[in-house]
Amino acid sequence: MLACAQLAAPIVYQRRQPEKTTLYQAVAAHLPAFLASADEAERPVPKFVRREFEAFLACGLVERGAIRVRCSVCGFDRLVAFSCKSRSGLCAACAARRMLDIVTHLCTHVIPEVPVRQWVITVPAPVRYLIAYDAPLLARITSIFAHAVFAQLRRAARRELDLPDGAKVEAGAICVPQRFNSALGLSPHFHLLAADGVWVQSEPNAPPTFHALPEPSQGEIAAVAWATCERTVKLLKKRGLWADADAGDDSLAQREPLLAALATASISGVLAMGPNAGQRPMRLFGRAARGEEERYDKQPKNAYGFDLHAGARASASDSKGREQLCKYLLRAPLSNDRLTRTANGQYRIALKRIWDDGTAAIVVTGQELLARLALLVPPPRVHTTKYFGAWAPRSKLRRLVVPCSPAAPAPLRADGSRCSHLQNRYRLSWAQALAKSFDIEIGQCPRCHQKGMQQIAVIQDAAVLRAILASIARRTEPS
Repeated sequence: MLACAQLAAPIVYQRRQPEKTTLYQAVAAHLPAFLASADEAERPVPKFVRREFEAFLACGLVERGAIRVRCSVCGFDRLVAFSCKSRSGLCAACAARRMLDIVTHLCTHVIPEVPVRQWVITVPAPVRYLIAYDAPLLARITSIFAHAVFAQLRRAARRELDLPDGAKVEAGAICVPQRFNSALGLSPHFHLLAADGVWVQSEPNAPPTFHALPEPSQGEIAAVAWATCERTVKLLKKRGLWADADAGDDSLAQREPLLAALATASISGVLAMGPNAGQRPMRLFGRAARGEEERYDKQPKNAYGFDLHAGARASASDSKGREQLCKYLLRAPLSNDRLTRTANGQYRIALKRIWDDGTAAIVVTGQELLARLALLVPPPRVHTTKYFGAWAPRSKLRRLVVPCSPAAPAPLRADGSRCSHLQNRYRLSWAQALAKSFDIEIGQCPRCHQKGMQQIAVIQDAAVLRAILASIARRTEPS
């Protein structure tokens, strides 16, 4: 009985301590030197990157600002530190919070109970460099990729379904461009989560009906890759960007020479900082290289570097699978347990999956680590989640195919009833996020176990915060 009681005991909230993580210590130790070396070379770090680093160093520290809450029953005090709310993913805690917000919204208000498939396309190195800091170009190529997938789904629907003349066929998808690879290198690519089927509307005012489609063949996947490639090349030629690296003007190098140099080195797979700049980073091998027959990716390459994969799928009844696919789209670039400090002061980045050549980790210096982190910060005013087809906010079919959506006033449910606006909260509070992820009730007093701790002050004065922390520490010391 005692063991069961211990297992059932509630988890007590403890403030996370970012200052004890390897990533925080690395940024705090090497950021001044990184900024100074960039200024000396007359290639300053952009303001939006500096702001991200400064916000990361302040995130989760009570001394930088906190909310004071108190239990009205027993008088227990607690300080909850401010968060940086970063979009870059440098802060693993804020990235997880943001991911949970969006995933909850997608699975509750956007994605209906239909099968979904993940389409992932990578682009060649020259295109990665172009879209890394060009938001309009990134948006156009995102749209090109989504519409290429939609065209394939419509072709499959015409082939597999006995559609009446004049029937409207529509698909739905969410696309998230990601900037990183497993080694924290700059590698912009696209993850698209699409309904594995189409909605068919036989008449203009008739309710749409969803029809699942069979798994796409390798030829159909290659056709989508080629269509994306051809339309992207056509777009780049139209904008005067389809040329050799030495031809034309490099607008990024003119605007932000530091980012241009770091991006070129990262995409080429070489070091950008220190005496070994231009060389490959040191690799740690976990096993022997795989042969061609043992490779994880046995799908043939296609479309001049526009490589497409569409193997991950969740069925209509697999709500956990849909949630996992959404989390994969919105995951952070680095978790705290993948970065460790070596005995000689360098940093080991463990890969999520061992590469085909056997590489399990790479080792970089502190300044090289910051150079890689700087490239992960997206430029301002870049949409990180885009909706297409029937799931788009302005689609006429959206109210008819998605669950309750905060983007549309009082939409219809499948049974004809309307959603309550009180249920359409997009953002989760910290208390809701902690309860959902870790089963922690932050509003419950750990002393008397009463719920409803009240916010009594927002404090930003460091001296006052230090005094409160000292007072709380004295009260909790054993007598």
